[in-house]
Amino acid sequence: MSTERRSPPRGSEKQLLRRLGLPKDEVRTRLKLASDRTYWKTLYPSFSICDDASAVPEASPLDASTLDRVENDLTHRGYFLVEGAITGSIIGPMLGCVEAVRKAGWPPAFAYIYDQLWLIWRLAPIAQLLTAGLGPGYRWIPHGWCQYVHPVSGASGWAPHVDGNLSNRMSIWIPLTDATLDNGCIYVVPGNLNTAGIGERRALKVASNLQMRELLQRSRALPARAGSVLGWYFRLLHWGSVCHVAGGPRVSLVMEFIGVGERALDIELPLYDPQDGLPSLSQRLHAIGRAILQYKRFELRMRGYVDLARGLMREHGIALEGT
Repeated sequence: MSTERRSPPRGSEKQLLRRLGLPKDEVRTRLKLASDRTYWKTLYPSFSICDDASAVPEASPLDASTLDRVENDLTHRGYFLVEGAITGSIIGPMLGCVEAVRKAGWPPAFAYIYDQLWLIWRLAPIAQLLTAGLGPGYRWIPHGWCQYVHPVSGASGWAPHVDGNLSNRMSIWIPLTDATLDNGCIYVVPGNLNTAGIGERRALKVASNLQMRELLQRSRALPARAGSVLGWYFRLLHWGSVCHVAGGPRVSLVMEFIGVGERALDIELPLYDPQDGLPSLSQRLHAIGRAILQYKRFELRMRGYVDLARGLMREHGIALEGT
């Protein structure tokens, strides 16, 4: 997920953003509810919150030939796609959780309050894929997000970007619904075909007309069934395409990871060891607030939650002390 900066809004844009914002009373109410475990448990009883007894779901490991292909794809293209790595019995409840959170008026990323949205990244096939790409001892970067592309013609995922320019970092993306050519699947420019390094060594805005034509021609659509796993190195140029036909939403989860020994940026801290306990509720709320502020430039709707996000970071920032 990109960390590229954008210019601040001006004029009529600021007026629109003010209208999008939550009323102050609602911000206060939601700040209080956000810390209420009983509220969240009532909202989606099937999932747990900070329960040490919560277990990683069972998922079949990937075979050796699949892992060999993944390593080859990462080496030469900078990404991989493994279809059907996670069963519907795991994916279905995840989608139900996201929908429950969204229908209650929260950004979908608040689903990360629940343990299961963290435990999914410990599944056996996910661990295998991350070890293949980053080596053993990798860490979580707490930049979890839930992308919800509405089933409306013209709705879209994020614009073309790279997630960062530092090495030995990966994003893992899991579709909770089928991601198709019609509802806005992911597109990538394979690293071996992005010869000019657009998005990596050179910003998209300075690319020449010829280079942009080359990128379009060399891009690859990656439709994926629910439960597939798509991963890429940070430097890979990618985007979410446009919904062409009204139907079901395109819903997905994403998390970022860093290889052992890599120096993390301040914005990537605190790192979490997948072998340790899950983040506390305060740490989760802080991460959600930071993610809203970080990714609002990609999703206009998130700008309406800026005051809530700032409140979460202010109230739960103490959770980061000593980590």
